[in-house]
Amino acid sequence: MHTTLHHQLDPSLQNTLQHRFCVEKKNIKVEIAWSQFRHQFTPGYEDILDRGVNNGLYDPGIPLKKYLFSITFHERE
Repeated sequence: MHTTLHHQLDPSLQNTLQHRFCVEKKNIKVEIAWSQFRHQFTPGYEDILDRGVNNGLYDPGIPLKKYLFSITFHERE
């Protein structure tokens, strides 16, 4: 993805590689910690967001609210 984004932003980089894989595995612990955090955090966070929908605070049928939600939470359609 990194290379693709660079190619889209700068066509002069076509046919070049914009990343390299690290020989040493220094980030595995960080990736494991992030994965565990995400799996533990996401369900509770989704419940909070569902409460907003269920209590009428957020209506995805209203374009402005949907737009603001997508900006706030970086949701992609």
